[in-house]
Amino acid sequence: MTVPQVMKEIEKDIIFYDESKGGVTFSGGEPLMQPDFLTEVLQSCKEKDIHTAVETCGLAKSEDLARIEPYVDLFFYDLKIIDDVKHRQLTGISNRTILMNLRGLTQHHDNIIIRFPLIPGINDEEDNVLQIRAFISSLRNVQEIHILPYHKGGIEKYRRLGKEYRLPEIQPPSDQKLSRIGDIFRRVGLEVKIGG
Repeated sequence: MTVPQVMKEIEKDIIFYDESKGGVTFSGGEPLMQPDFLTEVLQSCKEKDIHTAVETCGLAKSEDLARIEPYVDLFFYDLKIIDDVKHRQLTGISNRTILMNLRGLTQHHDNIIIRFPLIPGINDEEDNVLQIRAFISSLRNVQEIHILPYHKGGIEKYRRLGKEYRLPEIQPPSDQKLSRIGDIFRRVGLEVKIGG
């Protein structure tokens, strides 16, 4: 689709955005994989006074992130694992760019919510949680974290796509575990929300 085609769809709901105080969220996948298109759509939304949010894992060129930043009202920024070696083992890539981009973004943007996808046995150990807390505490302008508990909703999608689901034995975290992890973040003054 072209930017005008996307804007035509977005503008159909302006009355709803005005009433709900909502707006448009750019998600994915990773919206920063299409930085030129994303920038143009965000600029068009700003021209129409439409609130914008971008969900990102932060794995993008820092200049692309800087280019969209003036047009984004709210960033949802994923943090999964702080330790670079473990991040490489689990995702196949370094997290240095992700952490560097978040640190840079917090120097210029006032509305950033961290999202922590919590996967039992993968990134829920206390050491990782404490490392994430320490990293967030070192940043400017981050006051809120959303803990996103693992769920089995993706299993059926993978089956329909004919793909192997590699975590079938993992169970969602218990309410006790979620409460305990939430308290770890609350102790440094972060607002915590369980779920997205």
